[in-house]
Amino acid sequence: MTPPPSEETLVVTGVPVAPGLAVGQAVIHEEDDVDVPILEITADDVGAELRRLSAALRAVKKQLAEIERGIEAEVGARDARIFGVQGLLLEDPEFRKSMRARIRRQLVNAEVAVRDEVRQWVERLAHVAAETDRDPAADLRDIGRQLLRHLAGKPRKDLQDEVGDGVERVILVCEEFLPSDAAQIDRKRLAGIVTASGGVASHAAILARNLGIPAVTSVDVGNLPGHGRLWIVDGNSGQVIVNPSRRDVKEAERRSAEYGRFRARLVAAAEGYARTADDVAIELLLNVEDFDALASNALDGLQGIGLYRTEFLFLNRPFFPTEEEQYRHYCDVLAAVGEREVTFRTIDVGGDKPLPYLSTPHEPNPVLGWRGIRLSLEWPDMFYTQIRALLRASAHGRMRVLLPMVSNVDEVRRVREIVTEVQGDLAKEGVAFDEQLPLGAMIEVPAAAMATRTIARHCDFLSVGTNDLSQYALAVDRNNARVADLYQPLHPGLIAILRTVLSEAAETDTPVCLCGELAGEPEATMLLLGLGLRSFSMSAFHVPVVKRLIRSVTLDDARRAAHAVLELGSTSEIRAELRRRALEHAPEFASLFGGPK
Repeated sequence: MTPPPSEETLVVTGVPVAPGLAVGQAVIHEEDDVDVPILEITADDVGAELRRLSAALRAVKKQLAEIERGIEAEVGARDARIFGVQGLLLEDPEFRKSMRARIRRQLVNAEVAVRDEVRQWVERLAHVAAETDRDPAADLRDIGRQLLRHLAGKPRKDLQDEVGDGVERVILVCEEFLPSDAAQIDRKRLAGIVTASGGVASHAAILARNLGIPAVTSVDVGNLPGHGRLWIVDGNSGQVIVNPSRRDVKEAERRSAEYGRFRARLVAAAEGYARTADDVAIELLLNVEDFDALASNALDGLQGIGLYRTEFLFLNRPFFPTEEEQYRHYCDVLAAVGEREVTFRTIDVGGDKPLPYLSTPHEPNPVLGWRGIRLSLEWPDMFYTQIRALLRASAHGRMRVLLPMVSNVDEVRRVREIVTEVQGDLAKEGVAFDEQLPLGAMIEVPAAAMATRTIARHCDFLSVGTNDLSQYALAVDRNNARVADLYQPLHPGLIAILRTVLSEAAETDTPVCLCGELAGEPEATMLLLGLGLRSFSMSAFHVPVVKRLIRSVTLDDARRAAHAVLELGSTSEIRAELRRRALEHAPEFASLFGGPK
């Protein structure tokens, strides 16, 4: 592609959410808001408004089903499941009942009822954990817009018309990439995605990673030159170049081809288990949310699943799963992995991940509120049911149970009491279970990290969740575009915390796994090895890269890297040092890092 000769080149940096590098023509997609008429109705008008609402609900449900079938045929069931989630939200009895109640009680028209109810639900679901691929707040906004369009008789702006027939490589630029956007654009021409909002759990990120499309978020798209301009999107570094020079384009195309070849070589060479260059075994595990969505060979060369997020069972349905449903699901997972071990994390909802059917109080700061093990211990019926199902399933494979959001040792002690109580009940019933079932705690609260030695004495293992640990320690919401650049897991203070966790766990001979996003960052691999980590759990996409680097270094190499990093005072210095050392052992990583730094 050739850029216009006289345009000013602009370079901005956002948050990378899907790797790769692309050059294309920007299509600025601005979502048209639907004007909501505010009408005063009488009791005689209520019936007509309820019928209008019912018709809109049916129409949107039909539209979602058609989109889901189309997406599934093109990119698979995992991406199509986004629309299944929307369908469940649309069918939620409380959601539908509340909209009807607004019409009856407040004597408002259907549009107002939809707008106000969606707004209330979005506020409840505004904070969604970045570690999952669920974004119900975005789903609800999308559903609300579709319902309002139907009620207003206003068709959605056609994205395909905005793209035009003559554009071969499209960079889609928008405030937020919503599920219904995916159905409107020719994904074969979609080269990259740039959004203002949405983190690693956004729909843009999910679709982009599965389609191999570079994506960057947290970019102030409203202040950048728009439609028809040439853009470069670097999903590895987060850099976006608007109106690139000819030299920029040529370099981007070269690096894009190089990156494609690099990934292909890594995947081809990733067979077998991970061992360092001096033949020390390193455990590589997978983070899993939906086991059905995993490729059949995803566990090849891996020791098992280091983080199985059980809340998937709870989030994708209109009511709590029964003990029998959970038991069968856990057994199916264990049977599928064979002799490998699975670490099931108990349900981590509440606060920032509310269940539509679980009534929880409004909290001004939900990520610091009633969630994880805190909620489980106060909802004994839900928690006992899950513990019973897990214990029953433990008789059918190698299992560990992990507790989320542990703040202090008393929570671990209480869970051990519950496990002992349930084991006693099962023994009386003659139900088999693993009497030595390992119980572990997630270290993701800074105070818990600093009390690792105490907590470790009451656990069989620990897992470090660097996603929450980082944002709590840095006081940064990593889904907030205003402060996203401050979210730095390689901050010297966080490295000091990790060093404390690993050293104190070693003193008590307690195994530690790191299951946050940091486990999959190639810059961090040598550092983590040098600090003493021997178990990494990550998404399947990152495995070939991390495995390649592990095989390239000795433990002495890693220890020297860690020692050098501990002497540095800034994140930029640390990242540059780790990249330099990684490139010494794996020069081909230059395409991953965007060239030597």
